[in-house]
Amino acid sequence: MSHTCLASRLKPVLLACAAGVGLAAAPAHAQQVDPNRLLELMVEKGLVSREEADAMIADATVEPQPLPPVPAGGVAADGTQTIPYVPQVVRDQLKEELREELGQQAQAEGWSRPGETPEWTRRISLYGDVRARYEGIFMDDGNFDIFEKFSAINRGDPQNINTGSPDYIPPQFINSLEDRTRFQLRARLGVRAQITDWVSADIRVATGNDRTPVSTNQTMGAFGGGGYEIWLDRAAIHLTPVENTRIDLGRFSNPFWTSELLFDQDLNFDGVAVSGQGNIADNFSLFGTAGAFPVFNTDLNFGSRNAPEGTGGPYESHDKYLFAAQAGFEVRPSQEISLRLAGGYFHYDNVEGEVSNPCYWYELTCSSDASRPAFQQFGNTMFPIRDVIYDGAPDPTLLPENQYFGLASKFEILNIHGALEYRPSDRFGVRLEGDFVKNLGWDRDVLTARAVNNLGPQITIPDPDDTNGTITVDGPYEGGDTGWHVRLAIGSALDAGQGNVTGARAGDWNAWVSYRHLESDAVLDAFADSDFHIGGTNAKGWQLGGNYAIAPNVLFGGRWMSAEEIADAPFSVDRAFIDLMTRF
Repeated sequence: MSHTCLASRLKPVLLACAAGVGLAAAPAHAQQVDPNRLLELMVEKGLVSREEADAMIADATVEPQPLPPVPAGGVAADGTQTIPYVPQVVRDQLKEELREELGQQAQAEGWSRPGETPEWTRRISLYGDVRARYEGIFMDDGNFDIFEKFSAINRGDPQNINTGSPDYIPPQFINSLEDRTRFQLRARLGVRAQITDWVSADIRVATGNDRTPVSTNQTMGAFGGGGYEIWLDRAAIHLTPVENTRIDLGRFSNPFWTSELLFDQDLNFDGVAVSGQGNIADNFSLFGTAGAFPVFNTDLNFGSRNAPEGTGGPYESHDKYLFAAQAGFEVRPSQEISLRLAGGYFHYDNVEGEVSNPCYWYELTCSSDASRPAFQQFGNTMFPIRDVIYDGAPDPTLLPENQYFGLASKFEILNIHGALEYRPSDRFGVRLEGDFVKNLGWDRDVLTARAVNNLGPQITIPDPDDTNGTITVDGPYEGGDTGWHVRLAIGSALDAGQGNVTGARAGDWNAWVSYRHLESDAVLDAFADSDFHIGGTNAKGWQLGGNYAIAPNVLFGGRWMSAEEIADAPFSVDRAFIDLMTRF
């Protein structure tokens, strides 16, 4: 093939290559071909003419026209809407990143698998219990009916105690003669929340006939009266800043190890408590609790309403508190035997009644009215707290003496509580438990001078106004400051019953018998057991009972109590309880 023929065939190809290299020219690298040198070589070989080469170089050096910018998304002035284009590779990348992020969140919070719940829900738990009860209250035929209901007097308007006044009306009295039967319901529902590793909260609501702190029972029979009330039973924050130490704030369960001799099982505490425990050895541990608890807070506007005299104004506060501390130990000489012993001091501040400043007979409030107990059951010694005066009255014997009644004693209680338990197997155990209380603030001389109840039988004495006559008066004060209690229990679930199920297994059981002697002013009657006698203090007697778990967390039980009053006129009461309880 001739050189001329070959050149004519290669010319179009070489021109295209040279043009492509020129048009695609970029900053040259060492391994790249110089397009100008290539064209010069083609001219020398006669493949292209000089004119053609110059024309190609001129075309390659012309600046390209810039492309119009990609418009941003949005709506233009003429109404045209522009949607930016997102390449598929970018969209796929965004989709993958979102899928990965959601997967990590689902794994952390636990909702990526069927049946799982979000993480925050696993920190919240519900709990509760329901109890149906039959109660029979049986009064002794020899009971007297002379027991004023001081709780009703102190809760309402003051009581006129001047029997000689024309408008005298007797006070309300306690039923001590007629038997009663009632059916009761108790329902409690709570929520626990674990906020952090060391902070938790507890809220519980419960049934209840009224604001009594020692019972959440609701007497049934509301077909004609509508529904039942629900009360805030607990609301507390619990802190565990260090191991084996707990701080409770708000309203919470009893933080002390006590029996119903001192505190009813349904009683909750308002205030703050600090509890701790620790092992000294493998078989020996210590525990303790201390706290401060408001019992009563004076109303913001408590004061005189004696406007006509121009002496109206607020009275001083009469706030009441419980300051308490308890310490104890538990020792286990063997796997089957344990001994637990604790001592506590419970100081009620400012609960004793106070005599008022001189108070005119027509006044609606007196300075010491707030010293009367806000709640009480039965048993504590009482005295009138108003110093009523009749200045300027024509005949005071015909005028009312409106009175409230306060606690006659101080309450500074020493408590010793112990329990010895023998448990040879998981299905059987024996526990002997005892309690002792003594009111160190009690003063017989003070109470003898004040008391209007807890008195001995009436006696006949010479009439101080008639040398030949006699009068009948109440006997001397017979109350006391001491109480004790002993209880023997056997069974597989020694703590079950008395209002609690405590996680009983099917077939668990217990049986127990106890004796109690609690004098009038040994403890504050407001917070003592509400079931024994008619609730409160000044009673002694026997109790026996038993419980059987008919299913897991379902307990059937019964109790019989026989009690009589220690001081004052005869007052004996037998009570029977049959309970069906369940918890969840």
